[in-house]
Amino acid sequence: MVLINYSLVLRMAMADNIFGTNLTSECKGEKLLESTTKNQPQAELAQLIKLAQSGNLDAFEKLYTLYKRKVYGLAYNLARDHQTAEDLVQDIFLKIFSAINDIDRPELFPAWVYRVALNTCYSHLRREKTYGEKLEVLAPVDEGQADESFDSRPDDLTRAVNEALARLPEKLRTVFLLHEVDGLTHEEIAAVLGCQPGTSKSQLFKARMKLRKILKKKKLLQGGNQ
Repeated sequence: MVLINYSLVLRMAMADNIFGTNLTSECKGEKLLESTTKNQPQAELAQLIKLAQSGNLDAFEKLYTLYKRKVYGLAYNLARDHQTAEDLVQDIFLKIFSAINDIDRPELFPAWVYRVALNTCYSHLRREKTYGEKLEVLAPVDEGQADESFDSRPDDLTRAVNEALARLPEKLRTVFLLHEVDGLTHEEIAAVLGCQPGTSKSQLFKARMKLRKILKKKKLLQGGNQ
């Protein structure tokens, strides 16, 4: 049986000083980097997982490199805080590395990574009650006044969309982020969330409608064809 110091593994995998770079600008308000895992040959991914299960540090680092930006982007879009996202990424990868020996179907590994990331992020938000606190901070004191002062600068548009996303129910927001921001297909989302592709499509539709309603209320969308 191989004994692995996962804290050491994580530190070594982070040797590229990923958290010293400005990842936020790459993940905020735009589609995340195209998934490198979609182009990753199934056999190569299976080999990396097998090597990682045997304690190969280079394999851990390569797996970390494959998923680090996607995991960070998801954490940031849920937590809306750079430092919190960094902390969550470390926690997520420690869980992934610690449970790597449980993986017996490499083709399900990407979906499992997303599931670990989502569960970790939501557990943190619930435990620290930061989700409710963030909603209070984001909610305008006087919504009518906020509408009057709003302008069309890119940063205001981004802020308005982020506020609208924060008001979505958890399931709808998750599907929206995975599909519209992270670029996952409904089949991939279904694998991550353990639902049917049709359920993902339905929740995405509801998310879009709710976002549309919120943005129309802020006078960012007008009429039925916008």
